[in-house]
Amino acid sequence: MQMLHDLLEKQLRNLYAAETLILEGLPEILNHASDKGLKDIINAIVEVTEQQRSRLKKIGDYLNFKVTVRDGKIIKGLLEEMKELFEEFSKGNLLDIAIISQLQHIQHFQISAYESTLLYTKTLLLEEISSILDDTIDEAYMANENCSRYMKLLLSRKKR
Repeated sequence: MQMLHDLLEKQLRNLYAAETLILEGLPEILNHASDKGLKDIINAIVEVTEQQRSRLKKIGDYLNFKVTVRDGKIIKGLLEEMKELFEEFSKGNLLDIAIISQLQHIQHFQISAYESTLLYTKTLLLEEISSILDDTIDEAYMANENCSRYMKLLLSRKKR
């Protein structure tokens, strides 16, 4: 079980790095968004991501280890792809559609990573942490659903 506990710590550190990198990248994303509704979604993601990062810090304290920012290769890659979109497309509806799509890629990564982490905590019988992670997964699913709904709206505008 110690190896699973070590894997949990590594995963929590990776999630903390991801949340931190996302928070660092969201202001630039917000700057390139033109649609007010998309900006509202991004601002909501900022708020939730700050809460998620704070929870990860509390989980680290509870487990007696320090969560720190590690490399975050996956999120860095997704954010780099986002920056390429900014260079490729001019501000407007098409870029907004591309941004919302890329935000969903980020949400899908988070859902996957948090679900794995939740399984680790359940196996280790860390019920309090499992409960916290359940809340975070629910938020990630909600953010993904909001992105899907909004993308449908943006795509319907594009057809006109």
